[in-house]
Amino acid sequence: MASLRDLIDAYLDVNILLAYACVLWIMARFALRLAGLGHAYTAQLRAIRAVFLAIVFSPFALWAVTQATDGADVALFDRINLADFVVSQYLQGNFQMSPERLETILGARRTLAAGEFGALVTVVLALFAAGFAFFFFRLAASMLKLRRVLDDSFVWRRIGRVELRLSDTTTVPFSTRGLRRRIIVLPSTMLAEPEDMRIALGHELQHLRQRDVDWEIAMEVLKPFFFWNPAFHIWRRMGEELRELSCDRQVIERRGYDVAAYCQCLLRVCHNSLKRRRLFALQAPVVALVQTESRLFGHRSVQVLRHRMVSLIDGKAERHPGMVAALLLGPLVALTFLAAVAIQRPGDWSQDRLMLSTIINLERLAVMNANSTLTQPSY
Repeated sequence: MASLRDLIDAYLDVNILLAYACVLWIMARFALRLAGLGHAYTAQLRAIRAVFLAIVFSPFALWAVTQATDGADVALFDRINLADFVVSQYLQGNFQMSPERLETILGARRTLAAGEFGALVTVVLALFAAGFAFFFFRLAASMLKLRRVLDDSFVWRRIGRVELRLSDTTTVPFSTRGLRRRIIVLPSTMLAEPEDMRIALGHELQHLRQRDVDWEIAMEVLKPFFFWNPAFHIWRRMGEELRELSCDRQVIERRGYDVAAYCQCLLRVCHNSLKRRRLFALQAPVVALVQTESRLFGHRSVQVLRHRMVSLIDGKAERHPGMVAALLLGPLVALTFLAAVAIQRPGDWSQDRLMLSTIINLERLAVMNANSTLTQPSY
């Protein structure tokens, strides 16, 4: 069974890998643009989700491998280790730092995982606990508000396990789910706009096909754990944008909607939502036709909407998304697992770390001798 130390180690690994993967993903998207595949949104969406799963589960997979070897050190962990590489570069004189400071930095993770908390770490942990509680209760409150919206709506139609509802309390079509049923909520005012109704239904049904609602709920649940990590928010925003771009393209290709009518529908829904903001800025775990945010972050919603419309007007068809996703996944997942191995705590003492420890002990001995000489009485 995993100990608290193992769980802390896995949590730290996931946060480090998220930051690393963000940089890796930005580089991959740049390479796709150079290859003329910048419009392959469905392939990118599949890849970014698979990489996220690799990030989350790789620390636990490595822990399982270690347990399967009865706690014995895995040779690969010792050969590919970031801490040993940093110590080696330091001993070669490639960067300057006091050896004690380097040892403190390299040992910070071990200290944290072992529960040896100083005053600063205790304050940081208290802030983390307060932030976790804030975002957890915020999620709970938004789910209660969503429950009220659903209770105030009424069932219009049922299509298998999908329930279509009409609501007077929202101006933005959105989809969500319960334990057994999928739910699409449409503003009742859309009954007067049959073309907009048709487009909104097609869009939200595509979100359900792509399991976008499941992913949105999972990210909302994970948010209290990673609220402090900018990489998590960047990763989530990139995924949300790809989700909408992919959904738009799939709906246009599947349903054959007129692009101009589709764009006009997006603009009308966005305009109506700004006139009456009644769905608590869509902070609940839902996937909406358009994003509406507070004025502080409203510019991002405008940018995403502009990008969606430009992509639709551009009209580049995405071919072989499965193949493109596979080509992306191979190197990205391999590099993610390689990084997961590299950031593991080193096993036995390497020669370089023994040398660093010797240097530190010699410096401490020199300081002690110097102090002893200064404090000796003179006769």
